[in-house]
Amino acid sequence: MINTRKIIFYIILVLLLIGTAVFVYYYIDKLIKILLPFFIAALIAYIIYPLVIRFERKGIKRSVSIILVYFFIALTLIFFGVYIMPEVLNNGKELFKTLPSITSSYREYFNNCISRIKASKWPPEVKNLIFNEINYGSGFLQVYAARIIKKTLSVLASSLVIMLNIILSMIIAYYFLKDAETLKNSALMLVPKKMRNDIINTGRELNAIATHFIQGQLMTALIVGTMETMGLYLVRVKYPFALGLLGGVANIIPYFGPFLGAIPAIAVALLQSPYKAALAALVFIVVQQIDNAFISPKIIEGKLGLHPVTTIIAVLIGGEFFGIIGMLIGVPVTAMLKVILKKVVDLIV
Repeated sequence: MINTRKIIFYIILVLLLIGTAVFVYYYIDKLIKILLPFFIAALIAYIIYPLVIRFERKGIKRSVSIILVYFFIALTLIFFGVYIMPEVLNNGKELFKTLPSITSSYREYFNNCISRIKASKWPPEVKNLIFNEINYGSGFLQVYAARIIKKTLSVLASSLVIMLNIILSMIIAYYFLKDAETLKNSALMLVPKKMRNDIINTGRELNAIATHFIQGQLMTALIVGTMETMGLYLVRVKYPFALGLLGGVANIIPYFGPFLGAIPAIAVALLQSPYKAALAALVFIVVQQIDNAFISPKIIEGKLGLHPVTTIIAVLIGGEFFGIIGMLIGVPVTAMLKVILKKVVDLIV
């Protein structure tokens, strides 16, 4: 016998999903502005959660624990701003000032290469193929660089909005952590009783993925960035603080990050001398080997359950559709979708 109530329920569910998809499609920009503080709050909550739990285990109330963690973060930021940030800013300013000369040097080198190819005895077909690839590559780089500069300028222009979002996010993160159980129980009240255990188990798996990725990648990036900065400083490459910081941030991107982070440092070092460029490359290679052998296996204990090929595809797709942000979140989102899809298949089958 056909269960009419179930059919009506599924029809309503499908209509709601379609309506939600249409609504998101037309109002995606406004939704991002509204939800951005909540995403940042979730990120902050995941980062500071282990410290909050440590304080709580020592008998300190959770609300007080969160405030204490915020206080320590403020002290750390003050220390960073007083002792480290000036060096990073000075390196950044010097690097920014020398960008025209760096660009000019590489343009001259590039033109010399083109002249040598034209003067060579290679077949015309080979020359045309090389020139076509060079034109395509240079055009792609120009468009990509212009896009990055435009986004960077827009971010700098809206720095006040960003600061307000971060403050708002810290307030939201406080309540996320303080009332975590209450929020979880309230959400479960909206789920049918038969499905609650499955939802709880799925939520735990998704939480584990987010925890391992966010905490692990940020800690790894901090350690790697510090080692790369020290390495570049020791081999006397210019702007080590800015380039090392850039390398650490880029390391958050799985697989491609270390290569992307190494390119600016090697490019700057090459203008000093080929020997310096080789040393800069050696610094990044050594640090990456240490990361692969010791740091990542120790810090990121939990695996995301993705094959390396799947991880690479996730990064490429994320980068294609959502830029740098997509490359950063492509892997955890893919791992979460895999968990959800598996649960849905288990329920159907």
